[in-house]
Amino acid sequence: MSEQSEHDFEDRLAQVLRRTGDGFRPDGPHLVAAGAARGRRRQRRQLALVAGAAAAVVAAGGLTAVLLPPGGRAAAGPAAGRSGGPSGAAADGPSLVSALAERLPAGVRVLRSAGDWSGVAGLRVAGESAELTLDDGHGAGLVTVLVSDVRGRQVKSGCPLSNSSNEVCEVRPGPDGGSLTVGAMDPDPGPRGTGTAAFTGPDGLRVVLSAYSFADQEHQDRTRPTPVLTPDQLAALAADPVWASFRSGLSPDDPSAGATLGPDGSPVRLRELLPPGLRTASDSEWAGGQRLTAAQDGHELVLTVRAQRADRAARDWFAAVPAGADGVRMRATTAREVPGSQGATESAVDVLRPDGVRVRVTAVNPAGAGSPDAGKPPLLSAEQLRGIALDPRWAAPDAR
Repeated sequence: MSEQSEHDFEDRLAQVLRRTGDGFRPDGPHLVAAGAARGRRRQRRQLALVAGAAAAVVAAGGLTAVLLPPGGRAAAGPAAGRSGGPSGAAADGPSLVSALAERLPAGVRVLRSAGDWSGVAGLRVAGESAELTLDDGHGAGLVTVLVSDVRGRQVKSGCPLSNSSNEVCEVRPGPDGGSLTVGAMDPDPGPRGTGTAAFTGPDGLRVVLSAYSFADQEHQDRTRPTPVLTPDQLAALAADPVWASFRSGLSPDDPSAGATLGPDGSPVRLRELLPPGLRTASDSEWAGGQRLTAAQDGHELVLTVRAQRADRAARDWFAAVPAGADGVRMRATTAREVPGSQGATESAVDVLRPDGVRVRVTAVNPAGAGSPDAGKPPLLSAEQLRGIALDPRWAAPDAR
């Protein structure tokens, strides 16, 4: 693959996956970072353009992260009081973080995690993703997973996985007639710092797992000689039948397909809805949603909002809860534990407006093993999440 065609492929895949809103640090492992070490980091990111992983975590979450000033407006506004109170669970079904964490080798600690849930009335997305920072006693390393529906899409497969001369790669037969591409690579001679396994099933289910020898996505300073999971371990995980349980939550028809942001972006900025004291470290925006990472006094928050027009399954799901005086229906979950995460918790508020637009806001405390924040609720309360969800400026992509 030429360099130009590789970039074309990356751009096309980024446009598809960006619309799912499913990456948890928009400045993820595959974006090229600015700074004095840009050349080296660019090489490492190019080596991660693996069978769809080029945009697996980054594009799903949105655009390149930037440093921003702290938000200055309280989340809960007057509109919050007009709606009926939270009722029912905001999401059901499996968690990508749990699915991966529960299949890790014995003794591996989960230091940080954030990822997607699938539910009976989940938002329609083409891909779901998660990231975990792991430690096997020899240093922390990042692992990412993307599960997507690629029916009708052209996706790169086979070897080579990168343009590095320091790469090993092979294609193996996968279960149920699928294909498994497994490789490891690095821009430098010596230990290979990136490993990837990509499984593509005959039904269009695609699973991409990548492991890195760094723990910090932004700076990518090497924390260990090789990734915390070997290529063979990644291959076994990618071929695991557990990912089929996410199949029903995926759709090749992305509801934001063809949608674009206006010249000024969204009419509302998620960071503007944060209460005082929370400082935004990075954020991203795509047609149909926004995500940011924020902190207060060293405590981290991952906050996501998604808006789309509710389908019949979603409308039926919301019909089980009473509407408020303003016609808004709401479901919520507060500080639920993420199984297998060793400490991460999530709160979610999901609202259905009378105009048929569904807005879902999730707040994650990503802290895991060894963190004093493990097991604590996310920084924002359900009432604050409700205030964000009820901002009338949120619009579904097809409403722009």
